[in-house]
Amino acid sequence: MVIILFCPTLFAQADSLQTTNFSGSGELTPLPDTLDKAIRLAEQKKNPDLFYNLGVEFFSRGEIGMANLYFLKALNINSAHSPARTNLELSIHYSPDADLYPEQLFLVQVLFKVLNYLSVNRLAILGLVFLFLSAVSLCWLLFYNPEKERALPILTLTFCLLLCVSAFVTLGIKLHHQQHNRSAVVIVRQTELLSPANNNVIQTVHSGLIVKIVQDNGNYYVVRLPNNQMGRLNKEAVRKVI
Repeated sequence: MVIILFCPTLFAQADSLQTTNFSGSGELTPLPDTLDKAIRLAEQKKNPDLFYNLGVEFFSRGEIGMANLYFLKALNINSAHSPARTNLELSIHYSPDADLYPEQLFLVQVLFKVLNYLSVNRLAILGLVFLFLSAVSLCWLLFYNPEKERALPILTLTFCLLLCVSAFVTLGIKLHHQQHNRSAVVIVRQTELLSPANNNVIQTVHSGLIVKIVQDNGNYYVVRLPNNQMGRLNKEAVRKVI
């Protein structure tokens, strides 16, 4: 697979992540024609593997912000894309802003891992499977011997219906998040996080930091950092996932 060919390149960069060099202005260097074509193809196909490969390529070029952006694009389409998630977590771990990401409780981590594993496609399949089982359980109940206790078929039907509804509700939530993803990534070497109310500098953030866009405010985005700190970032310093 193409992904496997790119993996050694990615992990070979892990040790040098903290010392990545950018141009003095913090702007991204111009893309070669081949990479630009690959980006257009990935945006057209909306294939998570293509986005992942672009993330690996940008990672190897030292452009951590763009790498994280394309890892997030891959995960937005397929939350169960384990290589993209593993490499994104690796990038965050080596980030200068790693302390801005709060450590989650164990049970919360388990819950998110389960939800990430249940991608849109898997949830759709699960929903259809439980819908079929619900229909079978209903037929079993309707044709069950009326002289016998019906607790078992009723319990089975209720259980299947609950799982079916849960699967489709979760699917709807994930589809909504997929289409309205407010995540964005800092793509310049470093930039100043300004106060939402004035131009006071709160702190300096670095390339690769993942934020949530709260509001569009002229030349700035009002964003929420992973630690829930609110602030404004220049639009040119960040790139939206969608």
